[in-house]
Amino acid sequence: MPTLRDALRPLFAGRKVVLTGGPLAAMTGTCRRLRELGAERPFLLATGTGTGEVPGSDEAEWCVVELRAPDVIAEIRAAMRLLRLLPGEVVAALDRWDPAREALVLSPMFNELPEIAGRRVYGPRRPEWRRLEDKVVIDALWDDLGVARAPSEIVPAEAAALRAAAGRLDRGAGTAWAGDARQGFHGGAYCLRWVRGAEDVAEAESFLGGRCDRVRVMPFLEGVPCSIHGVVFPEGVATFRPVEMVTLRRPQGSGGPPGGSPGASGGSSRLRYAGAATFWDPPAADREVMRDLARRVGDGLRERVGYRGAFTVDGVLAAEGFLPTELNPRLGAGLSIMTSDLPDLPVGLLDRALIEGETLAFGAADLERQVLAAADRTRAGGAWTVTERRPEAPGANPQARPAAGATQELPVTFEAGACRPATAGREPDGVLSFGPSGVGGFVRLALDPDRVPAGPPVAPLAVAAFALADERFGAGIGPLEPARAVR
Repeated sequence: MPTLRDALRPLFAGRKVVLTGGPLAAMTGTCRRLRELGAERPFLLATGTGTGEVPGSDEAEWCVVELRAPDVIAEIRAAMRLLRLLPGEVVAALDRWDPAREALVLSPMFNELPEIAGRRVYGPRRPEWRRLEDKVVIDALWDDLGVARAPSEIVPAEAAALRAAAGRLDRGAGTAWAGDARQGFHGGAYCLRWVRGAEDVAEAESFLGGRCDRVRVMPFLEGVPCSIHGVVFPEGVATFRPVEMVTLRRPQGSGGPPGGSPGASGGSSRLRYAGAATFWDPPAADREVMRDLARRVGDGLRERVGYRGAFTVDGVLAAEGFLPTELNPRLGAGLSIMTSDLPDLPVGLLDRALIEGETLAFGAADLERQVLAAADRTRAGGAWTVTERRPEAPGANPQARPAAGATQELPVTFEAGACRPATAGREPDGVLSFGPSGVGGFVRLALDPDRVPAGPPVAPLAVAAFALADERFGAGIGPLEPARAVR
């Protein structure tokens, strides 16, 4: 049976590789996969230290350029600007490490630059693929491919048009407003609002009107937010298992977190994307519908725009079944979560190789079989979110033990809907971490698959864990609620 590592090793063995565009801790896994494939000790160009384990000095050389931003989208855009015009001292450090400028650059999935600091970018994103991520254009693709979807209208980002469309489309639970990509990429529910009452309308009109030309209005879909992932090869499409998207809500009328700014955390109309996990099992028939849909979309992307690599279809498992809401033509968090502890399946590097057009002795059927077997056998993921508040110095919280860098960790258990610090003699159900980010802080809940049962969604566990993070770490997240399963 062919292995992905064997297929990728000739592409990276003996090569110098630069990793760019994220915090140092987020590069640890890829750095180690590259070394396992025989690459030379890589150079990591990081935008901060991040939360979690960082590579050792024997594993990589690095340069950290600290970025600060008011939210995750602004942080991503700042990282892209940094790569377009690197500081002179960073270029000098790269040139000392790679004087011949022969290294390959693995850049963020959003990058379209063919070259960074005089070095070739491996597998950059194509503009025609990026345009399909715009929320106001994707419904045309669903219709072209015969994919069932919720009704929607695309209207100007103006008060009268938005209110009129909402009135026509509201089925009793309010409406969802998603803005266009006038200002560039956005994700993580940044330009998405759940509009129910007059206060929601006013906030959504103000926020979207200042950032978008057009808005898609559709009925709000109650149900489990989820995604289905695929990888497009020249000869086929690999599809995997559904992934829960942990998307949380503010209780109506709660406003934002104590001391938080509306622009960063929002009031009750703002949905909070907070991670991905594979513990949740939808009904078997819905799972197969989602996988078939992903295969149809992947084939359509290859035929229409010459697509290669990973993609996700995001949506909601609503009362009437899975309804897609957006397409992400790029590697998604869920596929990374599924394979994060599987060194034999470095799908992030596979994604770049497919975009680059490499010929591989490893196909769609090989990847699908291996990922499905591993992902169904061992569940993975949890929840995470950024916060405006930065962590206290390690040791300031006596109940949390210091981890890598400034990260604090707290083993936790779940009981009767609450998350509590694990007591002596009881195995923890997961670990709650709080560390730095470019926005301020970063909270992560890592769940133990040997302790957390497969089947139910993990969003209720995330809500309980974030409440404990507010109590023990002073994270300042505020009250949240999970989505409600309806099938």
